[in-house]
Amino acid sequence: MRHKRSERKKILSCILILTAIVFCCLTAYASAEDAPPDGTPAVEEVPQESMAQGEVVIEQRTGKILKGRQEHMRLYPASTTKILTAWIASEYGHLDEMVTVGDEINLVAWDGTKAGLVENEKLTMRDLILGMLINSGNDAANTIAVHIARSVSGKPLEAQEALNYFSNLMNQKAREAGARDSHFINPHGYHDPNHYTTAYDLAMIGRAAMKNDFFRKAISVTSMDTTNGATGEPRFWRSRNKLLNKKSSQFYEYATGGKTGYTSKSGQCLVSFAAKDGMDLIAVMLNAAAGQRWSEARELFEYGFANYQYQQILKNGTVIKSFPVENHASGDEGSLAVEISSGDWGDAFLKQDIPEIRKEIQWDESQFVKPKGDGNTSPRLKAPIQKGQAIGQLTVSLRGKVLTRVPLTAVRDVKKRTALDALTPDTSKKSFPWTIAVASVALAVVLLKIIVHWINHRRRRRNYYLYHKLYHKF
Repeated sequence: MRHKRSERKKILSCILILTAIVFCCLTAYASAEDAPPDGTPAVEEVPQESMAQGEVVIEQRTGKILKGRQEHMRLYPASTTKILTAWIASEYGHLDEMVTVGDEINLVAWDGTKAGLVENEKLTMRDLILGMLINSGNDAANTIAVHIARSVSGKPLEAQEALNYFSNLMNQKAREAGARDSHFINPHGYHDPNHYTTAYDLAMIGRAAMKNDFFRKAISVTSMDTTNGATGEPRFWRSRNKLLNKKSSQFYEYATGGKTGYTSKSGQCLVSFAAKDGMDLIAVMLNAAAGQRWSEARELFEYGFANYQYQQILKNGTVIKSFPVENHASGDEGSLAVEISSGDWGDAFLKQDIPEIRKEIQWDESQFVKPKGDGNTSPRLKAPIQKGQAIGQLTVSLRGKVLTRVPLTAVRDVKKRTALDALTPDTSKKSFPWTIAVASVALAVVLLKIIVHWINHRRRRRNYYLYHKLYHKF
């Protein structure tokens, strides 16, 4: 009897231990990365007064910081890393190419979020990117990284070698995007002390990625129903971005995309995109308090939209003025347009500053004919002139501060008039009578020379005849 009670105690102890282990595992899994696919938050999101440790909102076209706080502080990005991976995959990969899932998915930590991939399953690169962005699949991130690394290097790299190669590619592309305080170790953002970035750097990476058409569409997708290519079982991918979820109380009508992230070390992270009234913004929060990333993103967006407006100040090819050209070649129209040829330029301005923007033109006096005292005081360019030649400079300023300077250039070539042109009627403008007059004078001179030459010739022949006649007489 005593023996049986002892066995019961042992069994009960084992059950309690196993229950505790399972509970701990489930807790660890739930807190290691983004919230589970059913939308239940990994950590209870209770509104707090504390703000994200690093945050920024920028204007997308220019990269201008509209508002920030500790935006250059190095922090952990968690799964927002996948924005960089998706951008690289969109640039280097072939979206319709079939990719075979390999043993690289076994290198994903057991407590990281997954897209449910299995070895030897075949998916398109397009679906891999969507599985990584929508469901935050670390397995999809690894598969993408290995495939891209082998394709770019042209070598049959082992899985870990390929992941190392891809991380180098990540750091290279991040620097190209303008990220200067970042270092990436893996394609998914699972915690590593040497895997870090800043709010500003992530915003710049997002800005570069949004120039890719497929990425721009993919980052806005909130759900996708697929089929497991190996088992044939249905598979459901769901986004955790509440700003994009129309059923969520945190839904933001101007949001156009985003990527969440969470680890116990990184805290709540979010990179979000929004558009309103012709202006595109990117907001980034790193290590935000539980439940605060959604409201903080809205506040950053609303601040940007309320206070700033994108204004295109200069447009490439805009003709500023046309000038008459003196001493141009025959057949030329005699007028030259001067344009902006340095490209479009604009910026995000505080709305109250826009009426204060000033444009000033300074013309290069050396390109113009000096007044001749003939009563014509209008500025005239002097030939020859080459296309693209700087005729002046336009300066844009705000309250005395120079914002930009651009050259004003000739839209075409204008050749200089030659002596031969004097004989060619110029019917293109009012100078035609003068051309006729000059040509007539020139013709008269030539005829006079011919007549004089003929007279002299006749005189010489006459003198020669008289001389010989007299000589023979004597």
